[in-house]
Amino acid sequence: WLRESERPLMIAGVDVLDHGAEAAVAGFAERHGIPLLTTYKAKGVLPEDHDLSLGAAGLSPKADTLLLELMGKSDLVLLAGYDPIEMRVGWRNPWPAGTRVVEICAVPNTHYMHQAGVSFVGDVGAGLAALDGDVRPGARWPAGEAAATRDALRQAFAAGDDWGPGAVIEVARRLSPRDTVATVDTGAHRILLNQMWQCYGPRTLLQSTGLCTMGCALPLAMGYKQVHPSRNVVAFVGDASLEMVLGELATLRDLALPLTVVVFVDASLALIDLKQRNMGYATAGVDFGASDFPAVARAFDIHGVWADDREVLAKELSDAQERDTATLIACRIGARPYDGRF
Repeated sequence: WLRESERPLMIAGVDVLDHGAEAAVAGFAERHGIPLLTTYKAKGVLPEDHDLSLGAAGLSPKADTLLLELMGKSDLVLLAGYDPIEMRVGWRNPWPAGTRVVEICAVPNTHYMHQAGVSFVGDVGAGLAALDGDVRPGARWPAGEAAATRDALRQAFAAGDDWGPGAVIEVARRLSPRDTVATVDTGAHRILLNQMWQCYGPRTLLQSTGLCTMGCALPLAMGYKQVHPSRNVVAFVGDASLEMVLGELATLRDLALPLTVVVFVDASLALIDLKQRNMGYATAGVDFGASDFPAVARAFDIHGVWADDREVLAKELSDAQERDTATLIACRIGARPYDGRF
């Protein structure tokens, strides 16, 4: 199948990390010229600025539309450590009937989100090595559909706006060192960030998996910074999530960790608001009062500041990297800022 394929696709998931198979997956994709898309937890297995990287998939309908269209043109799908727990319902049986599918998974497939023509259970890296053999690729995607999809994804998630959540993510990625480790908790900001924030190595965007935990970004960032003090660490937090874990700011102060907390402030449970409206419901229980997060940060002896435009955000992000204490930047992004973004 691999030898005969002209339009192969590869999906890598979280079990690649669990098996330490990151290099095996990246090397296999490069040797065989196979475009690679990942789940959110596997971002960076192949650097996302690589020509073969299609970025991450699973929660953004806009991204999924482009990627599933490409998958429909594939003649071989190779699944490496792919656990569909991370994916939305649109990834149930995502390829056309009759597509050749080879799966290398950590445990037997009993989830029935998809089925494969050939399913191997075992070590992901060893499984790929066994498939490697003496197969030499011919022309891959000769009509250029994979490259066109990569370009379309880049255009679909370009920041575009002068200010908003996309601008916050774009400025933060541009000003952060390449090896920055970011954390993100659950909400609309997580979906957009996963599509816009490029990862250049595995385990450089830390987040929840299937449980979609609010409030996890700050403790994740503190734990990582405590163990890896030389790495630049940025926590991306929703305003409701931060209100759930405000006490963690005391821990951040006491540990004296010089990390950056970026807060998306829209005074709403934006993802739930969006879902209610998309289902034709009146919105209920999604709006709340706006807290003065910089003042709260300063009360914990943490540098806190508002950002209402790109220039202030850029300055504060740069200053934060030189500061030996924590920084909290609260970004006011307006009401319903995610409409049409993902």
